[in-house]
Amino acid sequence: MNKHKVHSTLILKRVYDVPIASVWKAWTNPEEIAKWWVGGWDHVVHFAEADVRVGGTYRVGFAPPGKTPWVETGCYSEVVPHKLLVYQETVTQGHQVIHTNETRVDFHDLGEKTEVTVTTSGFESWRNADGWVPSLEKLAIALAA
Repeated sequence: MNKHKVHSTLILKRVYDVPIASVWKAWTNPEEIAKWWVGGWDHVVHFAEADVRVGGTYRVGFAPPGKTPWVETGCYSEVVPHKLLVYQETVTQGHQVIHTNETRVDFHDLGEKTEVTVTTSGFESWRNADGWVPSLEKLAIALAA
């Protein structure tokens, strides 16, 4: 088994059938984040906190119901309303660090639709698709509600 971690970049794009203001709110309002920010299909959000400004932080806990949550924490380095979020993220479970990455989220206004591009970079970041894919799907469900 190779014990060396590989630096990689994961890029995911998704178009949502709602205006950009709704998508931006989903990424920046803790009550909205709590509806979709998960790490797996069977996960629920245990808590969500966000102070979305340069230097502000966020904290989200997610796991299957009844399980000890993974906790993702981060600090925003760039915030351009309705355009861009950039943050450092660290995911832990208990005292174990699972990964640390930089994530960039670009929002593109398509009128009544919004394109979101998530770019995450770091060691083993390609593995983050396991969490981002269900999150982005659950975001689509939350936005449609």
